Amino acid sequence: MAQIIDNSDAIEPIFKKLQETFRTHKTKDVNFRKAQLRNLLKGLEEMEQELHQALQEDLGVTLFSSQMTSTIITKTDVENQLAHIDKWSKEESVDTPFVIGPGTSKIIYEPLGVVLVIAAWNYPLYTGIPPMAAAIAAGNCVILKPSELAPHSSQVMYKLVDKYLDKSCYAVIQGGVEVSKKITTFAFDLIIFTGSPEKGKLVARAASENLVPCILELGGKSPTIVDKDCSLNVTAQRIIQGRFTNAGQTCVACDYVFVHESIKDAFINEMKIEIKKFFGENPQNSPDYSRIVTTFHTQRLEKLLQNHDGQIVLGGQVKVNEKYVEPTIILEPNQNSQIMTEEIFGPILPVFTFNDIGKVITFINSRPKPLALYYYGNNSKNKKLLEQQTSSGAIVHNDSVFHLLNPNLPFGGVGNSGYGAYHGIAGFKGCSHAKPVFNKSTLNIYPFNIRYPPFTKHKLQTLSLFFKFAELPQRHVVNATLFISFLVAMKIASKKGYLKRFLEISKPYVDKLWNSANL
Repeated sequence: MAQIIDNSDAIEPIFKKLQETFRTHKTKDVNFRKAQLRNLLKGLEEMEQELHQALQEDLGVTLFSSQMTSTIITKTDVENQLAHIDKWSKEESVDTPFVIGPGTSKIIYEPLGVVLVIAAWNYPLYTGIPPMAAAIAAGNCVILKPSELAPHSSQVMYKLVDKYLDKSCYAVIQGGVEVSKKITTFAFDLIIFTGSPEKGKLVARAASENLVPCILELGGKSPTIVDKDCSLNVTAQRIIQGRFTNAGQTCVACDYVFVHESIKDAFINEMKIEIKKFFGENPQNSPDYSRIVTTFHTQRLEKLLQNHDGQIVLGGQVKVNEKYVEPTIILEPNQNSQIMTEEIFGPILPVFTFNDIGKVITFINSRPKPLALYYYGNNSKNKKLLEQQTSSGAIVHNDSVFHLLNPNLPFGGVGNSGYGAYHGIAGFKGCSHAKPVFNKSTLNIYPFNIRYPPFTKHKLQTLSLFFKFAELPQRHVVNATLFISFLVAMKIASKKGYLKRFLEISKPYVDKLWNSANL
């Protein structure tokens, strides 16, 4: 097994070096950022086999699985940042209210500084490189801290960054618990953390000592609702994929299911059929079924299966030494058991029944806010109720997990499942400071000088009138003024005969142009 050295003394010199680099403004150059993203893509392509081998050794995933859930989607995320960086990094002009004009206003998206990315062990590549790419695209220096629970992936990611990116701007710091504890005490300009709510609280607490902002991508128990009008076959396939991919070690996995009472038996039967199709008679022998990351976590899942007061209708077998937990479905476990109060993070799926969607909503709202909520069915009223009356990081209809692959949707939690977001433009903006710039004209005549003392009743009345139209954009006032001025000028010109004379003089030229156009 790969060994990760837990040396917290390595943090400070690397952190200081990146701070010094950032102060040179090297990473603010958009062309430099683009070159680094291209290098990162090159590395992901050239090291794909090494990355897959590391993921296989850490998590037991197949080549197809590592491509679908790690390497391909990671490259796609980096490519998205590269494709839009020119547009996203441009200054953004905004309206100036007439009441504070005349002037111009704009927003500059500037990098924050040195960003720390702490990746998770369940998808080490996908939780490490995409947020790092967003920070690079935004112009930051970056330190990536992979999880020591995925040591092979950690070492390959170190090699990737060391070989393909500028060492003065970007670094990987490996390490265990001591490194993880110490690194969050440094005055980074942003921390992006992916992990459990418990660890997220520790990161936020440490970061608060230096007022470091955080983007926390946490987990929680993502509810899944199966309505009576769903497509049973499709629903079973997508829930199985969403729950049992990576042996259930996915932060947005379907954590428990509420299935309509009228289709409970059909749903359970369909789940059994599809699980057998996915992983065969014995999932332990399936090349497409992953293993639990450590013996400790396997033992934790074994304990959950021993204390739930429900009915195991499928699976239940655990082999601790082989880090294997069979795909398991439990019917009606005790709602106060650990399996229903803690994030499972394994291949175990509790199932409950319902008749009233309102009671399901009440149950969901009585628990911490989840990272995702899944609804299977076509009842538009129930869809709308869930969208309006529940709160979650995301809500997905008739699919599980795959909403993460849309770069146009922000990925993030709410409440106990985290705060802040990344992916696409959300990642770029999350790693930037939207700096407002207001450029005021030196024009200082009435009525723009009523802000100065001595204050009079007339000034107050004028100021009050201005604030009644505080939201009126300055450009509308300017356009209206120009239009009125034009009308006044035309009226004067007509009255003095200038307009008539102008039309007489210009008529031959207009006729000539008209005839030429007709030819």
